[in-house]
Amino acid sequence: KSIRKNKLMAQKKKQYKLPSKMLIGGMEFKIILKEIEDFGIMDFDARVICIRKSLTKEEQLDTLMHEVHHAALGVSGLSNILNDDNLEEALVRLVEHMVVPIIKEEHKKFIKKR
Repeated sequence: KSIRKNKLMAQKKKQYKLPSKMLIGGMEFKIILKEIEDFGIMDFDARVICIRKSLTKEEQLDTLMHEVHHAALGVSGLSNILNDDNLEEALVRLVEHMVVPIIKEEHKKFIKKR
């Protein structure tokens, strides 16, 4: 009976839930899960990041990281300097596809060794 209870507790621990808010460069952004057409949307002026509710937990996390990069560019002022949505999206995708996967893999290794 206790083994089963431990397995249930382990399963519960593995469930990831998006935070309701996040500090990005000292600015608080509200995180909202809702049904939207895009995977995610970041409204800098409203300090809100919306994530599509129907995505898997991993897709939600990946989308959150993508939108956090947009917010970071806004907070830093780089969005104003870039002043080009296509260039900004290319920079965000560079980090999303080339840096974040390395961080995620190394983090998994780190957690396993603890």
